[in-house]
Amino acid sequence: IWAAWLVWRNVIVGSRIAPHLKAAANRHRIKPEALWEYDQAQTLSASAFAQASLERSQFHAALTRLFEHFDMLAIPTAQVWPFDIATRFPTSINGRAMDTYHRWMECTLYATFGGLPAISIPVGFSPRGLPMGMQLIGRPMHDAQVLDLAQDYESTIGDILARKPSLIN
Repeated sequence: IWAAWLVWRNVIVGSRIAPHLKAAANRHRIKPEALWEYDQAQTLSASAFAQASLERSQFHAALTRLFEHFDMLAIPTAQVWPFDIATRFPTSINGRAMDTYHRWMECTLYATFGGLPAISIPVGFSPRGLPMGMQLIGRPMHDAQVLDLAQDYESTIGDILARKPSLIN
């Protein structure tokens, strides 16, 4: 799924960056991660995009089958706790190197790539007082059900909602 998602992301972000690169002088104004997406998109073939599209359709079907057994899916919103603002992105997690700048937030791609409605809700804080959330992912075309569950959940977690995150030192 990761490889197929990367193809889609490269094409989408690359096509959005392309108009800004018509003037070569603009390249230095675009952040390196967006340029990386653009450069990756330039190497993609139509057959690679077609294969990624097939894998996306298969992934959507697999996710949809989960709803034969579950009403909703709940997964983390990130693989790491919030990090210092001076850090562009984590380059490793627990000793595992991140192969792209966005691998650290891989869990956010599943709902979007699968075409399913999702919402992020707060779930608590780390021992250092930093916030974390989870995603609620619903059946296709059941956005209202996702929103209703999020509202019901948030009506029961006043203690979490009342807390303010700690500042990273």
